[in-house]
Amino acid sequence: MSALPPQTWMLLALGSVASAALALALGRTVQRLWPQAVSTPGVWFAAWCLAVLPPLLSVLLAGLAPVPLAALPVALPHPLALDNPATTLDAVVPPGRGWPSLGGVLMTAWLLGSALALLRLLTGSWTAYRVVRDASEVIDASNWPGPASTQQALSLRAQGITVRFTSHAMTPFAVRWPRPTIVLPESALHHFSDLQLRLVLRHEAAHLERGDPQRAGAMAMVGALLWFNPLVRHIAARVQMAAELRCDAMALGGDAAAGRSFAIAYLAALRLAGHGSAPSPVTALTHRDMAGHQLRLQHMLRGGSALRTSWTGRVAVLAVLLVSGAVITVVQAAVLSPAPLPRLTTLSSISATMAPASISHLAAAGQRFSAPLAQVRINSHFGDSGGIRQRAHRGTDFAARVGTPVMAPADGVVSAATAHYPEGDQYGTVVVIDHGNGWQSLFAHLDSTSLQPGQRVRRGDLVAHSGRSGRVTGPHLHWELLFNGERVDPLKHLQ
Repeated sequence: MSALPPQTWMLLALGSVASAALALALGRTVQRLWPQAVSTPGVWFAAWCLAVLPPLLSVLLAGLAPVPLAALPVALPHPLALDNPATTLDAVVPPGRGWPSLGGVLMTAWLLGSALALLRLLTGSWTAYRVVRDASEVIDASNWPGPASTQQALSLRAQGITVRFTSHAMTPFAVRWPRPTIVLPESALHHFSDLQLRLVLRHEAAHLERGDPQRAGAMAMVGALLWFNPLVRHIAARVQMAAELRCDAMALGGDAAAGRSFAIAYLAALRLAGHGSAPSPVTALTHRDMAGHQLRLQHMLRGGSALRTSWTGRVAVLAVLLVSGAVITVVQAAVLSPAPLPRLTTLSSISATMAPASISHLAAAGQRFSAPLAQVRINSHFGDSGGIRQRAHRGTDFAARVGTPVMAPADGVVSAATAHYPEGDQYGTVVVIDHGNGWQSLFAHLDSTSLQPGQRVRRGDLVAHSGRSGRVTGPHLHWELLFNGERVDPLKHLQ
């Protein structure tokens, strides 16, 4: 895996933060105009998708269409083998030696942060699994505070939802895997009234009905990859709070009179869990979010009212999400790949457009060349002078990902294989092959090569791997073909 340039990492990070900031601003605007959106998880989940999807999709879009800086602004001298056939250059330094690049350091930091975030997530999930595994399943009417909660537990069991009790002091929670389960602390049987315990069970059952555990797990996985963006975590917390408020409303079922009992049970659960020393699972409530606790208590005391969104409202939210996401994705992909997308050029079209003069020149030279890549797609043609170039392009650029095999276009002898081409450091890693009869090939911006000067190669032999070394904006292969010291169009000399 090759490290991206530092500027690409910075663009990706800034794009992620910008997307999250826009999504958070839109979510707050909707909530200000539509106050009940605070208990509507779909609104904040749409904002979360707007925050995380455009940066990820822009990377994929830019990666599928890598666009290089096709030509150097100043023409470089001819390959040294033309001026002095006896000249040899130092062999290219194998990848991995010397100090790591800044791009490699940034990639390592991102991978390390993602690994730590995923490890924390897996640790919390493993803790939750152990609590569920060790919890006991006992539904004895004599131990329950009343018939309402007992009947609720039996009804849940009939639906395939298991109610278990743990000796750990923690808040109630629900999990979907390995099977739908609600876990309660044993103290709940003694500190909750019959109504309160029934409301707690209905709240956790609502989480399972809505698929909140699966949604929260998927969001946590994506959030681990974007660990550097605090705004993504903030929006994810908004989604979770909206889900809690919605489940509170579903538990109350419009019974405003039961809101006070539910609020008292909520405070009791927090107080009981606060006395525990066992680690809490990842699904447990956080005791540091005082503002969130206050919001939930106020929502319960008001009867847990929840806004029912119509299909029209859902379609409108989805349309805004799709349009905004598409615009952000295209803009970020354009920033990552500022040049136009490459046009597809096939060998058949190349042969069809060869001029008679070029064909006669090729016949006179008695030399034909094969394509250096298995799949030919042209980013920039020989002689192009548009864009940022100050003079005509001296070679042909082929779209190629980092590590794509580069084959010898014809038999020859390696004249140079170096990362320090004289007066041409902008070329990056270079391989020059002398094909004889005045013909030479120069491949630039390579990722690596194992060739040595003086080594013979046959047509189709692996000579290097394409890359993004030197002055480029994306991975590609730059091929210059020279005849008697004059650069010519390589496409007009392909067989």
